[in-house]
Amino acid sequence: MKLLLENWRRFLNEKKWEDFEHPKDQWVDIPTSDIKAARDPINVDLSDELYDLIDIAYKPIGGNFDFKNSGDLPGDHDDWTAIDIDADPEPDALRVSKTKPAGTKMTVAGHDGTKPGKDAYIGRTAELLLKPGYYAEMSKKIARIMIKYYNIPHVDDPEKVQQVLGSDRPIKWLGPHPEGKFPGIDGWYTRDLGPKKDVLKIMLGNPK
Repeated sequence: MKLLLENWRRFLNEKKWEDFEHPKDQWVDIPTSDIKAARDPINVDLSDELYDLIDIAYKPIGGNFDFKNSGDLPGDHDDWTAIDIDADPEPDALRVSKTKPAGTKMTVAGHDGTKPGKDAYIGRTAELLLKPGYYAEMSKKIARIMIKYYNIPHVDDPEKVQQVLGSDRPIKWLGPHPEGKFPGIDGWYTRDLGPKKDVLKIMLGNPK
C-alpha cells in the first residue's frame, strides 16, 4: 500500500514530457487529460513544451490562430501526437487534430526548428493523410510538399469540400491554382479564416 501511494504521488507530480517516460523515436498519442493536468503557472510543464513547438512553427506567419499561449492547450483539439528524436528530454515535433463528422481533421503542427524536427512533422503529416478518414486544409509550402513529394490525394469536388467544412464556412471555388501552379490539381478554393479574408486552400487527404 505504501508503494502504491508513493507511485500515485509520483504520477500526480509528473508534469513534463520526460516525466511520462515516453520512448524515443516513436510517435506517442498524448491524452488531453495529461495536457490539462500538467498545467503549472510557475514551472515549465508539458503544455509549455508542446506550445513552444507550435510557437516556433507558426511564428513566421504571426502565430497560430487557436493557440496564443500554453494556457490555450488543448482547446477543442482532441488528437495530440508528438515525438522525441534527439538527445534532450523534450518533444521535437507535434501533430494535432480534431475529430469531425467527416473524420479526423489535422489542424495544428509544431516542431523545434531543426531540420530533423521539421522532417519528422512533415513525414507524420503525409503518413496520416494517406489513411482513410484523415484530411487537412492546406496552403503554401506544406501543400506543395504534400502534393509534389508525397502524392497526397486532394478533394476536387466543391460540394464535398463544402459539406466537410460545413455551411458556416462558405468557400469560393477556384478549381485550378490561381497562379497556374500544380497543373491537374483542381481543388483550390478560398475562404475566410477569422480576420483573414479569401485565404487560398486545398483539401488534402481522405475525408469520409
